[in-house]
Amino acid sequence: MRATVGAATGAAAENGRTGQARLPFTVALGPYHLSLEWRDATAMRDRRRLACLNLDEQCIELRRDLRGMKLAEAFLACLIRLSHFSKGCQQGCVEEAYAQGFATGMVEFALRNPQAWLWFNLLLSEHLPGHVGYDRAVRGALAQAPSMPRRVLVGGMPVSVRGISRSQTGNAFGWYDFERREVQLYVGLSGTNLPIVALHELTHAVHHAYELRPRDTHQRFQRTQLHGWLGIMRDNPGAWRWLAWAMSFPAQAHAHTRAQPH
Repeated sequence: MRATVGAATGAAAENGRTGQARLPFTVALGPYHLSLEWRDATAMRDRRRLACLNLDEQCIELRRDLRGMKLAEAFLACLIRLSHFSKGCQQGCVEEAYAQGFATGMVEFALRNPQAWLWFNLLLSEHLPGHVGYDRAVRGALAQAPSMPRRVLVGGMPVSVRGISRSQTGNAFGWYDFERREVQLYVGLSGTNLPIVALHELTHAVHHAYELRPRDTHQRFQRTQLHGWLGIMRDNPGAWRWLAWAMSFPAQAHAHTRAQPH
């Protein structure tokens, strides 16, 4: 995987810088293989949107005038919708299904689409304040492996993160404690289990922060995940570096990593 990401770096970096460069990749998720296409607003499947999933034409439509974080946001919105759809999560699903659909979809996207994954993290790195270095985490170019954060700001609220023993996990690999606003992760997590469980439990924290109800609409779950996770990427560079690295190199990921101060 390192070789694949390295070979894609030049083209992905150019696309990240210009925004309007031709997107030389497809997005594979579940049974879908979708090309990315720039389109004028008048040619969009839904002219009200900045980006559209067009499964009939097997493409993701991006409005031609998108730039910077607007482009990153529009792409992530499509990725969230595609994750839910490919996992069979639609109107009427319970919160657990939405959290798992997002978590498994994001990890699958990172592993199956290294070039698109790097491009997305380059966009974030170039247009978020500070030197967040998300693209360096995805390329494996950090001096040392990122560490699990102790705290994550979610919707402006601090959520603590801590490891728990096998005897504390019960019948799960992780929990979100609503009363404490605390994500609990089994310390033995490794491989793809680590980012999937971490994303899943943090997504419960997102739902909590935005006061989602158990039977809220499909669209509200999608909007909440979009704004909640964009906020995490913006406000928690250490946490997103850790997650992006764990998604990119699951063979090296382990929950025993030293906790990192916020």
